[in-house]
Amino acid sequence: MDVPPMHPGPVSDELLVLQGDHRFAYVWEGKLLAQTLRARRVDDMWDFMKDRDLHPCVVQRLRDTGFYRILEIGRLQLDWSVITALIKRWRPETHTFHLPIGEATIMLQDVEVLYGMHVDGLPVALPQDIREMTRGQYLDMLQQLTGFMPQDETAHSWASRMSLTAIRQHLEILHPDITGKTDDLHIHRYTRLLLLLLFGGVLFPNTSGNLVSLRFLHYL
Repeated sequence: MDVPPMHPGPVSDELLVLQGDHRFAYVWEGKLLAQTLRARRVDDMWDFMKDRDLHPCVVQRLRDTGFYRILEIGRLQLDWSVITALIKRWRPETHTFHLPIGEATIMLQDVEVLYGMHVDGLPVALPQDIREMTRGQYLDMLQQLTGFMPQDETAHSWASRMSLTAIRQHLEILHPDITGKTDDLHIHRYTRLLLLLLFGGVLFPNTSGNLVSLRFLHYL
C-alpha cells in the first residue's frame, strides 16, 4: 500500500512565531536530512559503577531516598535518530512536541513511570540564603556533609559547581572501605557523594558536561 507523503513541517506558522529561528528550520528546507544529533551525556556515574557492587547498607539508604531504581535501570542506550526527530518536533513557543497525532509534552507522571520515582507532594524550592552562598561556604557544607574537600582548584567551577570526575575519584578511594562494620557517619557521607554523582551525571546533567551543583547538598 502506498503511503501518501507527510508534510515535514508546520502547515501554518501563525502561532509558531519562532519557526525562522528554530535550530531545525533547515530541515524543513530539505537540508542535511540524514544528519543526526548526539545528546550530551556524562558517564562518570556509570564509570564508577562498572565492576563495582554497592554494599547492602548503601543500597538500603539509596532505596530510602527513592533514587535506587535509577541505578537498577543502569546506563541507557540512546537512539540518536529518535532524539533528532524529537528535537525537530519540539516547539519552544508552546513547550510541546508537535507530532502528526497532535501536541505532546513530558510530564512528571512520565518520570514516575520510567524511573519509579515519587512525584507527589510539595514542590522543591531553594531558599534564597542558599542561592547567595559563597564558594567557601559551599565547600564548607560539602566537607561537613560528605567529608570531602577537593584540593585541586580545577575541581570546582564558579561558586556552586563541582567536577563530577573529582567526586567519582574520591568515591573510588572510599569504596573499598565500606563494610558491614563501617560506622553510619561514613555510610551517610559516601551515600551523599553518590547522590551528587547521580544528580549531575544522570538526572540533572547540564551543558558544562562535567559539573554538578553543590546546591543539592541543601537537600541531602
